Amino acid sequence: MASLSAGSRYRDVAAWAFTVPGLLFQFFFGWFPILIAFVVGFQRYYFVNPPEFIGWQNFLDVFSDELTWTSFRNTFYFAALSIGLTFLIPIFISILLMEMSSRTIRWMMVLWFIPVASTAGIVIWKYMYQFDMGLMNHIMRLLHLPEQRWLDDPTLAMFSLVLPGLILYGPGLMYIAALQSVPEELYEAAELEGAGFFKKIQTVTLPRLRPVIAMMLIFSVIGAMQAFELPFIMTGGGPGYATTTVVMQVYNMAFNAYNLGKATALAILLFFIIMAMIMVQRRVVRENLDD
Repeated sequence: MASLSAGSRYRDVAAWAFTVPGLLFQFFFGWFPILIAFVVGFQRYYFVNPPEFIGWQNFLDVFSDELTWTSFRNTFYFAALSIGLTFLIPIFISILLMEMSSRTIRWMMVLWFIPVASTAGIVIWKYMYQFDMGLMNHIMRLLHLPEQRWLDDPTLAMFSLVLPGLILYGPGLMYIAALQSVPEELYEAAELEGAGFFKKIQTVTLPRLRPVIAMMLIFSVIGAMQAFELPFIMTGGGPGYATTTVVMQVYNMAFNAYNLGKATALAILLFFIIMAMIMVQRRVVRENLDD
């Protein structure tokens, strides 16, 4: 009994030894900054002056700022385009790949595994969009199509930001891994019942992908609503404010206008909107295979 008690204590100590560092890291780099944000959001807070409590004034200023609503419209537009292209298309590509030879699947997985530095890739795409020397307009000339001012045209700028996501973002690995775990017997049973290609996708493939799709959708929504790197590097929020996202507006308020209180208030508003979107998504998109 003594040895069992000692072993139990050892497991408890080991469990806490592995858990506490992670909890401390999560607290200081996760929860604590959120708590600080809710304090700063109610203050007139600049880098050089002492903070001053002003209540809801920062939030009122954010709501009355026309750029706030412009940045939210741009962010939702970017999210819709991004999720429509970089989230849905890889699902269908992965399903089609599973119908191909194992050699093709292995090559595609190798291509998806190749590490691509996103910042370097964005800079390359920026040069590809140049009007005179860019690759995109060179392709347009070869196809005898009119050249475009990709990043300088307010109607094309947002689409031009989303397009690199098809190359730089590859969730297809997750879908292929999930599809490879689907028992072959399910497809054979569906074929015996006369199910064709699309019927098998509807009754076998998509239900088995549901947990992965639900998880990837959450990541896609969070990432798209916090878009910053792409517009910051490629357009700087222009032309005009056509590609200024909410996070870019937070950055501009904090590090260009030096108004940390107002920037934090806008960040808090974005935080609650993302949380609401995820809660709605969790109710609409069921993760359980049996639901």
